[in-house]
Amino acid sequence: MTVTVNRIKAAIRKTPLFAPLKWLAALLGRSSYPLPFSCVLPAEPYLERAIARVGRAPDPDRRNEEFYSYFSEIWSDGYEQALVRQYTAYLPFLPKCSDLPFLDIGCGAGEFIQFLSAHGIHAQGIDINADEVARAKERGLNVYCADATCYLRENRGCFCGVSLLEVIEHIPTSSLPSLLSEIFQALSPGGAVLIETINVKHPLFSHNFYTDPTHARPIPSDLLAFLLQWHGFSAVQVIYTSPIAFTYEQSLDPTRAYSNYAVLAHKPMKPSC
Repeated sequence: MTVTVNRIKAAIRKTPLFAPLKWLAALLGRSSYPLPFSCVLPAEPYLERAIARVGRAPDPDRRNEEFYSYFSEIWSDGYEQALVRQYTAYLPFLPKCSDLPFLDIGCGAGEFIQFLSAHGIHAQGIDINADEVARAKERGLNVYCADATCYLRENRGCFCGVSLLEVIEHIPTSSLPSLLSEIFQALSPGGAVLIETINVKHPLFSHNFYTDPTHARPIPSDLLAFLLQWHGFSAVQVIYTSPIAFTYEQSLDPTRAYSNYAVLAHKPMKPSC
């Protein structure tokens, strides 16, 4: 049977029907699109774009220290709007009307803090990158240069919520248990933790993950959800964002159709027995 099918395919390739059938199969998700053997494209103006967003050229004497501030701004136009859409998806799940602040760990230049503040949530941030903290302070944001574990340990029970957006993949696996434990202690009862990272099940995962040279290890959603449950969190949910589906079949599976995911969980109101 296989031999017969292969002969039929070989015969079709030699007829004028092959090209339209190939395109039809591609449209139906049954084959790849026919493409020329090579393609040459100019590189995106990454550095020019980053300089425009940072507002100045990099200091030649501080290129190593400033690398990440510029690298984080290389993305194409519309990136800021995509961030706002992502943040908006999280907003209904975040604590509001709390007297306690919301803490964003690895806040960078403070985009998420600025968003939360604009929506009535008292927010502050920490980052170990002094240049990013300086950029956030230039925006008038409440941001500190600090190590997350130490800062959380010094502020137990002080936050209504804690977020790590595209941060946990930078953290060595051996450090995750202590970090999650400190987050749990730093939250008030009922407080929320929101951890966003790259979806390893998406076809573009490898490109998205390895573009950033400071990424340490990808974290699958199943592992992250279990780790939060293991450290005492409850009501764990997975929120998928940034849809990019290449086939109809992929679009039917949210775990593969979205390039990012976030795990949302809460500290119980009462300690479990």
